[in-house]
Amino acid sequence: MEEKVNMLINIGEKIVGKKDEIGVDDIEVYLSRADTFNSRVITNYVTVRSGIDAGAGIRVAIGKKVAFVSISSLDVDKILETAKLAAKIAKTKEEDPNFTHLPDPMRGYGRHAIFDENLYSLGSEELSRYVSRFVKETKQISNMRKMDLFLTRVNYAYAIVNSRGISVGDYGSVMFVWYEIDLEDGGRRGKGMDIYITRKLSEEELFAVLPKAVNMAKEGLRAKKPKEPFRGDAIIDPWIMSSIHWPLAYNVSALNVQEGRSRFIGMIDKEVANRNLTILDDGTLPEGLSTNMSDDEGIPMRRKVLIEKGVLKTYLYDTYTAYRENKQSTGNAKRNGYRSQPSPSVTNLVFESTTGKKLEDLIREVDRGVLLRGEAMGSHLINPLKGSMAITCLNALYIEGGEVKYPLEAITMSADYFEFLKKIDTVGSDYRITTVGKIPTIIARDVYFS
Repeated sequence: MEEKVNMLINIGEKIVGKKDEIGVDDIEVYLSRADTFNSRVITNYVTVRSGIDAGAGIRVAIGKKVAFVSISSLDVDKILETAKLAAKIAKTKEEDPNFTHLPDPMRGYGRHAIFDENLYSLGSEELSRYVSRFVKETKQISNMRKMDLFLTRVNYAYAIVNSRGISVGDYGSVMFVWYEIDLEDGGRRGKGMDIYITRKLSEEELFAVLPKAVNMAKEGLRAKKPKEPFRGDAIIDPWIMSSIHWPLAYNVSALNVQEGRSRFIGMIDKEVANRNLTILDDGTLPEGLSTNMSDDEGIPMRRKVLIEKGVLKTYLYDTYTAYRENKQSTGNAKRNGYRSQPSPSVTNLVFESTTGKKLEDLIREVDRGVLLRGEAMGSHLINPLKGSMAITCLNALYIEGGEVKYPLEAITMSADYFEFLKKIDTVGSDYRITTVGKIPTIIARDVYFS
């Protein structure tokens, strides 16, 4: 994989070396190459796709006029023509009064994430065998009504080169598996799901998602409606927490703060969460999905305390937002591939444990409440400014007297998001790697269920 990174850097340096010919003051070239295998199975319908998506995003500056253009090619001549097009567009732009210049290099580079040669080297035939095993084992379940499987493996490499001295890249391999099953028995239906995300393949952990999902679905077959709306404690599993993290990420974005669309404006060194809650943004987490040698502007990724004992300690900056305040970037520039410009975002969130207890022990600490697990419906509808939140869980368990009493049919947890952060007083130790970081089970006290 290193040779692919070097190839991308070499292409970027050739383009940047023609800055004067292009006719700009500054130029940045972001290049990426992703070799992806995707398979989707919906009961008897199977699709398999594999291929390479490669290209470059070019950002240029003429004074305070900035333009960005992308191209789905790694051909030097085509990228050069695209850079010249970006220069023409920049000349027509209005000046951005908040733009200073493209990123300057910073000393040091971040940590290389775990790289599993076995995961990287898996071919389409081997990955298809994994899919076939899921299908075969699922079809042996007599009351299976529907299955939904999504398996993807991505081998990626990227590089950032600019005219101010940045020239860096990195590579990695990631597997993502989503498995969901619907069971039917006597007219009743139950749904279960589990997810596997990794940079280091374990076949045992991979195929463990199937029995976990099946057991959850079996529980759903005997689910009951809540007797009445009530207030109680919410035990929230890593996947639910990952789906509702985004309003926090939204409000700590320096761009949203500077543009006046954050609830955390002026809240540095002020309490925004429970005093037991400490959250890190760790771009050096070895197993983290967002860990790389640099962020998407070539700035070193690092470990930062975002919230310490309930107190907000920093916003998250890319270079554009950092230079507006005469600060350094926190290494949080992220892109959605080469077709997009960078903006500040979280890397890997890590909730620090307040106890060594895991799920079974945490349940014993709840007098009355609900274990929210699986999939959260409505998480995308949380209002990140007003804080209104209502999420519905289809796989919840009712808890009373420190014991699981029975599975619940769809139940909704409602809360003000910012008050919810202040009600998280317990963070367990049963971490899972998710799409947003390293997340354990947590307990939020006194929320409303209906």
